[in-house]
Formats: sequence, structure tokens, C-alpha cells
Amino acid sequence: MRQSATDQKSHSRDLKQSELLALRAGFAVLLAIVAVTAANALFGLGGTGLRLLVREWLSCVVYAVVAAIVALRAARGDTHRRSWALFAIGLALYALGNLLWSVWLGRETNPPIPSISDGLWLALYPLSYAGIVGFARLRNQRRLPAGVWFDGVIAGSGFAALGAALVFGPVLAAAKGNPWAVATELAYPVADLLLAALVVGVLALRGFRLDRAWGLLGGGFLLLAVADCMYAAQVANGASQPSAVTDLFYLLAVTLMAFAAWQREPRQPPAQFEGWSVLTVPTGFTLVALGLLLYDHFHKLDELSFALATVTLAAATARIGLAFRDMRTLGATRHLAATDDLTSLPNRRFFMQCAGDAIAAYQPDGVGISVLMLDLDNFKELNDTLGHSAGDSLLRQIGPRLQAVLRTTDTLARLGGDEFAILLDPQPDAAGVARVAGHVLDALGVPFAVRGLALRITASVGIASFPEHARDLDDLLKCADIAMYQAKAARSGYAFYAREQDTNTREHLGLAAVVAEALENDRIEVHFQPVADAVSRQIVGSEALVRMRHADGTLVAPLTFLAAAEQGGLSRALTRRVLSIALDQLAEWREAGHCVTVAVNTTVADLLDVDFPHEVAAALAARTIPPEALVLEVTETAIMADPVRIGSVLAQLGKFGILLSLDDFGTGYSSLTHLKELPVGEVKIDRSFISHVCVDATDAAIVEGTILLARTLGIRTVAEGVEDDETWAALLHLGCNRVQGYGLGRPVPGAGLEPLLQERAVRFDGDFAPHAPTVVNRPSPRVLIK
Repeated sequence: MRQSATDQKSHSRDLKQSELLALRAGFAVLLAIVAVTAANALFGLGGTGLRLLVREWLSCVVYAVVAAIVALRAARGDTHRRSWALFAIGLALYALGNLLWSVWLGRETNPPIPSISDGLWLALYPLSYAGIVGFARLRNQRRLPAGVWFDGVIAGSGFAALGAALVFGPVLAAAKGNPWAVATELAYPVADLLLAALVVGVLALRGFRLDRAWGLLGGGFLLLAVADCMYAAQVANGASQPSAVTDLFYLLAVTLMAFAAWQREPRQPPAQFEGWSVLTVPTGFTLVALGLLLYDHFHKLDELSFALATVTLAAATARIGLAFRDMRTLGATRHLAATDDLTSLPNRRFFMQCAGDAIAAYQPDGVGISVLMLDLDNFKELNDTLGHSAGDSLLRQIGPRLQAVLRTTDTLARLGGDEFAILLDPQPDAAGVARVAGHVLDALGVPFAVRGLALRITASVGIASFPEHARDLDDLLKCADIAMYQAKAARSGYAFYAREQDTNTREHLGLAAVVAEALENDRIEVHFQPVADAVSRQIVGSEALVRMRHADGTLVAPLTFLAAAEQGGLSRALTRRVLSIALDQLAEWREAGHCVTVAVNTTVADLLDVDFPHEVAAALAARTIPPEALVLEVTETAIMADPVRIGSVLAQLGKFGILLSLDDFGTGYSSLTHLKELPVGEVKIDRSFISHVCVDATDAAIVEGTILLARTLGIRTVAEGVEDDETWAALLHLGCNRVQGYGLGRPVPGAGLEPLLQERAVRFDGDFAPHAPTVVNRPSPRVLIK
């Protein structure tokens, strides 16, 4: 009772104290009467007198108490209230019928059949049918699969067929009297068979899930059906009263219903049979139906049993056909789930499963596996030029081309986009893996026929091996991906994973933690490199360059920690700190009368943040610095990360009047596109061209062409990396507007730049507007391209 009491409390938050005491007293009475009945029926304790007391009076008490307990559950519960109300009404009518029989009808010499008690007893069944259907309704499932319905029909009709064969025939043979009396005697086994079939069928509909409430309720109704069948068989053999064991079954049946009413609703879905075990019960009843039909050849069954057995067998046949259809559908679904729609190659999910299985099966003394990560070069440009349908046509041809050079044990999959992966299982030696990569690149080197064109493509292949480079699947794929980017950067075709070139190692993760600690403890510093007017040599601006100081006082150059900061998600915090320091320094310089600007580098994370422009504008306003005094530097690589979103952020910065600088101009693949599409105000030519402008005619031509193009578009030019006066003079001759480099000054702290500013900086003079770009007017806000 301890568990039951706990469950009762879960349903009785709104019960009054008196109701709770009455509920506990009711359960105590039930258990006491059932215990007394069991002692009398099983061990003969109390003799005939106790048996009569149980049958005529104590059973009435049990039925009445159970009806009251279930009615209280219907009134105070929060789930299945309608079903419990139907059960309570049926049990109350059953109790009333039993009382009338005990005090009146059963005491007559020839009790009438049918009687009013029969009507009250039989009323329990339709009310129970409706309650069971409502109770068994599954939450969040409006429609059940056809196979589940067939399982319900098989289980229900099979159980009913067995019960009819055991009970219906003998009852029909023993039925005597007028037709109404015969119909009444047959009504009980028929109602019981329907009840048992409904319980078993609904259990099948629930996927044979059994929580405590449903288990007790279903067990109670099944036990009631068994008790009625036992009584019917006893009457058919000439008995006038049910046996003591039959009385015990009746009382146990309704007592289980009372306990079922106050069970706690499960928080998790109840356990169910899985896999082939789901078919256990339907298969069992199918065998029962076959046995009954076989028995009919030797001993004639009654019509009801034969009909129910036939229905069971027909439903089982349909269920088998449905199962085969489901198996075919499942097979096709699994194939689709593992196949790439476009190329019909295995997809990422299948590849991961194969690679994972190979790693799981690896033995320390065995051969490992290798993964080749393949990415097509310049595939985006192909799509942009010929359209996505041409790109799809190319991707569809890659699978057959590569499969022709791979072993049957190897797995080729498309991971997505233009990225493919090859699993070599088992792997050959390093030379063999290299040969496979070479064969793959050679196969791709043969022209592809796309829209009447013979397209030649190249690819980059990254190679990583287990267990040499990684200890699990995730690390293996990461290493292969890193090697692929290494191959792409080196334009070597393929590359094996090299740990020393991996910027995602634990050391870099540790360095990210150092950067975070430096941010928290104000050890991020900014040095400034001057920018001069090419003609007057006056200082017109500076670039803010971040530095980090270790706890021991040593200074760390940005190349050492910037990649780690980006990997650790610290780019935004780092930019905020640099911007704050740079603007504070700029405010001091301008207050001292120096008419200079300051340039601050940005990252992809900054430019993807739609709030970034407002943050910058607020920082300028807080220091009363005009927006044109700030230059934000943007790299071409950053723009390519998300041109649409970043372009929107750049436009917003331009509307605020903030000058933008596109860094390393000329090194990207789409510099001219940026000149056309972005609101460019200044071009800063990359140092790789400037450093050889005096000795390399090609570099000189590129620099000159860039300056002429910028002048035509009304864009100012800045040259970075100017190391000597000869280079400065050459740039001045070519028409470059501004210069920056060691030839002018190295990066120094803000205070260290003050003497140079005092000597050579442009100063405010009257209404002079500092640093307004001397370019032709264009309709859109300008972006300084660096």
C-alpha cells in the first residue's frame, strides 16, 4: 500500500482531508475483504457460513466501495475523467444488481430469468467498452498505422475465438427455458468475449505498452471475463451458484479497477515491445486461430468460434502482406537516407557510419584507414558563370569518374556542395595513398562535357589517417579537412595532414585562453604606425596595431595570437578593446591640435554583427570625435565570408560617415569587383607589389594601373610597405596619394608617436575640415579600400 498511497497523493492534491481518509479506508476495506475471501476459497477457513457471507453481503460492499473510489477519481482526477466516470457508473449499477439479488431475487424459489439484476449487471459492459476506448487513446497520436489496427483485430478476435470455443458451446448446450432466458444466459459470455477482445485489441493498438494504470485496469477486466466464463462453464455443468474461487476472481477483478483509478500518470512513455517482439502476441493468436480451424475438421466448432477464427486468420494474412510492404518501404527509405539526391553517391550520414564502423573494428595490430577530403577549385566561379544547372551536371559526372580509379572496398561519398570524401579501408602504405590521390586528380583532369563545353577542373585533396593522425572520427575528418586547405593554399594538388601547420591544435586553444586572460587584465596594447601625404610628407594619420603583453612583461606580436583569438571567439572583444584604446588616443591628439585620423582593423565577426555600426558611432559620439576621423579596415577575405550581410553592415557604417578601408588590395580574386560594387573611397595597395616597384616591371605596371584606375574612379590611393626613399619617389612619380611603412616610421605606442606628430603632423587651422578625401563626388558613401 505504500506505493499506492504515494500514487494517491499525486492525484489527490485537491482532496479534502475527509475525502483522503475515506479513500484510504476504502482501500483498507477492499484488501481485508479480498483477504478473507481468499482464505475461505483457497483454504476453507470459515466454512460455508463465511462463504455465504461473502457471496451475499461482503461482495455487495466490495462493489459499492469500488464504485465510490472510481467515482471519486472521476470527480477529482485531471486525466481520463470521462472514462473513469463511465467505469464508476457501470460498477455502481453492477453493485445495485448484486444487492437486489442478495436481498430479494436470489431468495425466491425460482428466480426470474431475465431479471432486473441481469439488466443492471449487463449494463456494466457497454459502459466499460466506451471507457476502455477512451482510456486507451494515445496522446499526441491522431492516427494509428494500419499495421497497428491489424494487430488489434488479430489479438482481439483470436482471444474471442478461443474463449468462444471453450465457453460458448457448453453454455449454448446447457441453456434451457424460454428464448429470453436463453438469450440472457448467452449474453454474459458474448459480452465477456467482446470485453476480452477489446482489452487485448486495445493493448495491441497501444503497441503493447503497459503502464501501471493500464495494466491494472486491463487485468481487472480480463479477470472479470475469466470469472464470468468460469461461472458459465459451472452453470453448464449443472451448478446453481458460482464456486468460491469464482467469487474470489470477481472481487479481485473489481479491486484491481479501484487500484488502477489512483495510479500516477507516467512521465515517460511506458515501455513497449520492440523489433520483431511486437509480432509476438499477434502471431500467438494467429496460431490459436489455425489450431481452432484444424480442430474444426475433427470436432465441429460452434458458428461463433469458427467465424472469429476465420476473421483472425484473414487479418493475419493481411498483416503479413502489409509487413512485407513496410519492409520494402523501409529498405527504400534507408537507401534514400544514405544517398545523395544529386549524385546518387553515398551521403555524409552513410560515410560517417562506414568510417565509424571501421574505426570501431580497428585492432591495435591491424591496418588503419585513410580519409581523402576532396574539394573542387573555383567551383563557385563555375556556378556564377554557367549557372547552377551546369554545376550540378559536373557534380553528377564526378562520381563515376572517381569510382573507376578506386577499389571496390573504398567508399566515395558526397559530403555537400563541391566537397567529396573517400574512405580507404584498409589503407595502403603512404606511397599507396599518395598514388590513389594522384589517380583521383588525374581522373578529374580529363575534360568534362558540360553544355557543349570541355571543362577542365582542378581539385585539392587533404589526406589524414587513423590512428596515425587522429584517435577518433571527428578528429580524423578535421585533420583531413585541414590538410585539404593546406593543399589548396600550396596549390600542390594533395597534402598529408601536418600537425605543425595545424592552427587548431591544443597549443592554439591554450593561446586563446591567454588572450582571454590578457583582455580581463588590461594587457592588450595598441601601437600606431604613421601614414603620410606622399607630396608634402606631412603626417595625416596612423594605423592602430594590436599587441599583447604576457604576464612576465614580454610583448607578443599579432601574428602569434590573432588566429587563436579568432578560433576562441574573442575577435569581437579584441576589436572593441583596440577601438576603445585607439579612440582615446585619437581624442588626445586632436585635443592637442593634430589633424590626424586613426585606422582600426576589423574581423569577419565584427562585420557580421549588425549592431557593430551603432557601437562604433556611439564610441565616437562619447569622445566627440567626428566620424571622418576614424578609418575601419576590411579585408577582401572578410567580405567574401558573407558578401550580402557584410555589405549591408559596410553600407550602414558609410551612412554614419565612418571611413572604411579594404586591406591588402590586389591580393584577392575579386578586387575589381569590389571597386565596382562597394562604395570605395581609398585604395591601399598591398606591400607585395610596393616592395618591388623599383625593380620589377610587372609590379610597377600593376601599381601604376591601380593608381590610374583609382584616379579615374575618384578614389585615393595609399601604398603600404614603403621602406626607403627610392620607393617613395617612384610612388610619387606614379601619382600615389599616401604612403605607410618603415621608411616613414615603425609602430610605436601612442606617446612614442607624439614627437613625430609635433614635427610633421597636419594641424587644425581655422575652418579647415580635416582629412576630407580629395576625390570626386560619388552618389554613395565611400569605403576606403586598403
